Amino acid sequence: MNSKSFCFFYIIFGHVATILIFVVGFLPIRNKNQTISNWNDSFPKDVNGLLLNPEQLYTAKLTRIVLIVIDALRADFILGENLNSMPFLSDLHRNGKACSYLAQAHTPTVTLPRIKALLTGSVPGFADVIFNLGSPQLDEDNVLSQFAAHNHKMVFYGDDTWLKLFPRKFVRSEGTTSFFVNDFIEVDDNVTRHLDFELKQTDWSVMILHYLGLDHIGHVSGPRSPLIPKKLREMDDVIKKIHQRFSTKHTAIIICGDHGMSDSGSHGGSSKSEVEIPLTFVMEGCQPDSKSDSDFSNHLQIDLAPTMAVLMGVPIPSNNLGSLLLGVTHDFELKHKLYAAYVNARNIHLQSKTNAENLEFQRAVKLYQDWLTNNASGKEDYIVNLFVKSAAEMSSISIKSLVEFDLYLMIVGIIISFQLLVITVLECQIVIGCSTARPVYSFIIGISLFLILGHVLTCVSIDNESHICISGHVPAMHCIGLSFCIICLFVINFQLIWNRSHICIKQLGSIPEVFLLFGSLLHAFSLGASSFVEEEHQTYYYFVNTLALLMISKSKNQKESVISLFGFMGLVRIARCWNQTGDKWINEADVKEWLNKPANQPYLTISSVIGAMGILHWIHSNLKLGTLQMMSTFVCLCANLAYRSAFGFFSIYYPQSTGLVEAGVAYLSLIAIGVSSRERSSTFIAMWIVLTSLLKRPHNLILTWIHLLQYSLISPHLTKQLHPFYTNLAHYWIGMTWYFQEGNGNNLARIDLASGYVGLSTYNVFAVGFLLSCATFSGPVLALLLDIHRQKLHSKNNFQMYGFIYSRMFIMTLFFIIVTSLRYHLFVWTVFSPKLLYEGAMSIFMSLIIILAR
Repeated sequence: MNSKSFCFFYIIFGHVATILIFVVGFLPIRNKNQTISNWNDSFPKDVNGLLLNPEQLYTAKLTRIVLIVIDALRADFILGENLNSMPFLSDLHRNGKACSYLAQAHTPTVTLPRIKALLTGSVPGFADVIFNLGSPQLDEDNVLSQFAAHNHKMVFYGDDTWLKLFPRKFVRSEGTTSFFVNDFIEVDDNVTRHLDFELKQTDWSVMILHYLGLDHIGHVSGPRSPLIPKKLREMDDVIKKIHQRFSTKHTAIIICGDHGMSDSGSHGGSSKSEVEIPLTFVMEGCQPDSKSDSDFSNHLQIDLAPTMAVLMGVPIPSNNLGSLLLGVTHDFELKHKLYAAYVNARNIHLQSKTNAENLEFQRAVKLYQDWLTNNASGKEDYIVNLFVKSAAEMSSISIKSLVEFDLYLMIVGIIISFQLLVITVLECQIVIGCSTARPVYSFIIGISLFLILGHVLTCVSIDNESHICISGHVPAMHCIGLSFCIICLFVINFQLIWNRSHICIKQLGSIPEVFLLFGSLLHAFSLGASSFVEEEHQTYYYFVNTLALLMISKSKNQKESVISLFGFMGLVRIARCWNQTGDKWINEADVKEWLNKPANQPYLTISSVIGAMGILHWIHSNLKLGTLQMMSTFVCLCANLAYRSAFGFFSIYYPQSTGLVEAGVAYLSLIAIGVSSRERSSTFIAMWIVLTSLLKRPHNLILTWIHLLQYSLISPHLTKQLHPFYTNLAHYWIGMTWYFQEGNGNNLARIDLASGYVGLSTYNVFAVGFLLSCATFSGPVLALLLDIHRQKLHSKNNFQMYGFIYSRMFIMTLFFIIVTSLRYHLFVWTVFSPKLLYEGAMSIFMSLIIILAR
């Protein structure tokens, strides 16, 4: 390997390493209280010296709880105007035997952190988005641990995430895979089939059922699917069956969602439909809150944890920040209700030093003391509401102080990323004028000693709180290994910069090239504004159209340029209305919505067939494929259409099928394309196109052909008018335009989970992760592969990808700085953190593709 190749691969490796370093520092470290609540410490035995008896004041009101978690049950599915979507539950509301609360879930709205929130009453960290694919055991105090400690036997059926979080907690259980989203029926039948047996048993006091079918329907068909009402009625029948068995006042059935569902059918973001969920209690004596005229009052999802603890007479989890749902305690004796509200508020009060100054809590305690002393009646509801209000205020303050960042590690990541960016710029042909090696050995030794000394002094000055400083809570080998790797990166970066420090800046190029360079800079700086992050697609739509106009003005053949580049702009305009994305116009009508209407199924069928035929023709006309490869491509596209037909997307008769055979044929054809390869870059492009066409939604099949036509129209002008570095930048812009035109965005809810399970009969984290990455980043990777193919055709001895690498490096470096400076911003977890995860994942995935395709 020559020095040039070494530098190329080192930059890619360093870029990936820098992303991981920064993300480790940025993802918050929870300041968790590891203590477990118990009777001796959790229940106050006096109020300012006035003795209390917890054993008399805090007693169980229920003997059994049935918790039914319906995954992705958003509030408007069963509340308000849609209350009748579950007829039996609606009757219970009208008869005063059920009450519902409109609750808000914190972001990120994915299953793992939401289960933790339901049971601990705390707010899990954003890192749980990553851990959602592999749930570790929950060691934090939670309601289930309290139930188990107080001899409550529990049974569970449903999402196997629970079994990973709470191993050995259930006397009987069976898990179902939560990630196989193509299963709407069996995944719920495997839960319900246990009901008849469990309803006859008397050995359990807590039963938990987690149904996944509704969430799977959303991922595949969206919230407006005709399957949604059918699934809700199925859930209603489950509630009816349980209620008929347990209709006594000592049993409660609790129905809730772990998170909501976006209008596209996914979740993970912070839109209203994703964060608003129902908390429904079916029990005797349940009443709406007195503070509201509506039965659907606003609460937090974490309020469920303390409420269940109080109902069952167990200690509230030590990290709980939820408030007591007073409507559920309507039938409590006044002394019991007051004491429960006091215990809940006091628990939150003790969790943060800032809560010591909460005047509402102090006032409530004083009034409670007066009530106990003077037995003053008439003020009980006021005191209870004051406790709940103070608990909510202190909870809000505590949530803000829950996390802290490893700022030192984040700064280290920024510095290394900046060094790599400088190396990348120096490697780019447009800026390198000369490169004379210098003696660097003594320099390297000096820099190494300086970095080690600086590292030690920094660790001492920040009280050893960083991941790369040895401390009691971070393993020593972990710190030493990470520190060594970081210092090595520093040293190599200094050497590479030093060796390339003789440079001469070339004059800026043509107007399109200047626009590409300064447009890239402008776009990167725009990411410091949350609105520009949410509406990033608008930036790229403007950029590619403006670039086409500038290229028309600089073209030597004006007539040819006008026809082809205006054709390109027209296709961009058509494609941008195919899938609405972003935040402000996400609910506006688009082609996707029109094609997916049941009445328009024939048009969806026709468009998909045309798209498949167009893709096949483009591949045949533009790529160097052999006869066997073309036949395999044809078979793969036919299997693609058959796979869609198996799921009922097309208005043609097709035998009943699970789609596994059709997807299997497509994958085998894909392998055949690769095995019989004649020209590597053409083979990669053909394989990528047919693979991603299989993974995308049916309405996007013709969009892939439109993207290929766009490229055919603009590609000749890119090659003729632009330097290879700028051609890289232009391809990157085009790829990002395709990314947004396919309906992707910077919100976690835009991830199409269904694409990760095409052709899979069981869940495999690596297969699902790979397919999801392929489907999500299909546009940018396709543009990358097309640029590699173009270079191999036109400049075989001058192959370079520094334009792509520069784009990723500059965006990531600047965004690291932006996220660090805005880490306490109001939208850091809803806008900037998801964007960081998207950008990091894209950089890592595209780096892998560059290495494989180079």
